[in-house]
Amino acid sequence: MELVMPGIGVLFWTCLIFILLFLILRKWAFPVINGMLEKREEKIATALSRTESMREEMERMQVENKAMMEQARSERERILAEADQIKRKIEEESREKAHAEYERMMASARNDIDRERRMALDEIKKQVVSVSVDMAEKILGAELSDSDRQQAYIEQELKNVKL
Repeated sequence: MELVMPGIGVLFWTCLIFILLFLILRKWAFPVINGMLEKREEKIATALSRTESMREEMERMQVENKAMMEQARSERERILAEADQIKRKIEEESREKAHAEYERMMASARNDIDRERRMALDEIKKQVVSVSVDMAEKILGAELSDSDRQQAYIEQELKNVKL
């Protein structure tokens, strides 16, 4: 049993050495260890606070990013709507210009047709009058033999004739 139960002297010296070692450690080693632990605790606290501030900054930046994306979307939609409106306006102006050009060309064609028709009618009138005068001259003989008088008579009759 001696192996299990140490003697009183061994026990006394072990306790005395332990107490001396504890006092020496308390005087010189524990303050250094406590200082290192406090520094480590401060570093960890600083790192945690920086991490927390970075997380808050990231959240704030995400909110700003979402706001900027929403603003960009709305700006894009506005620009697209404005471009569509401008496109419709240009198309409408082109249609109006084409319609105005069509109307102008139609009016010009109508005027040309009317002018040609009047010229043709005038020519027909002249020919009818000329034929009539020739026939009247043959009938009347000498009375309309002078060509100047004949031309004056044709002019006068053209003014009187209405189709």
